[in-house]
Amino acid sequence: MKIRTLSLALLLSMGGLFYSCAENSPADNAADQVEYETENALSNMGAEVREESDEFERGFREARTNVDNRMNELETEMESASAEARAEMEEEYAELEGYRDDLDRRMDRVGANWEAGWSDFEGDVEQGWMDFKRESDELMTNIERSLDPEGDLD
Repeated sequence: MKIRTLSLALLLSMGGLFYSCAENSPADNAADQVEYETENALSNMGAEVREESDEFERGFREARTNVDNRMNELETEMESASAEARAEMEEEYAELEGYRDDLDRRMDRVGANWEAGWSDFEGDVEQGWMDFKRESDELMTNIERSLDPEGDLD
């Protein structure tokens, strides 16, 4: 919704520029004000995304550590496991590898270069960020369930 408002404000700003190019005219002043408000809104949105991005990065790092620990445990357990138990452990290990790779890709997107990552959200930036958040939340839930199948850890 913010993006639509910003787009409209930018469109009005551009229209005002073409309407009157006279310095200090009402249209020029209105265009300057819209431009200022647009820049301010973009700055505020960037701050919100940066904060959420930092939270995701912390969560991803913690989840990655938990996944790595479980993978190490599985490697140790597989050495002395029966063939049947080993097969089950290998399936879990493969699932954890997929989660680890997904976490790595997401950490790249929200890491220190998050500003460059804006281009990853093609089209509507706000919708792209919302999709990323939803997918990330689902990933974190799946990892939590995978690491605690009995649901007894908090």
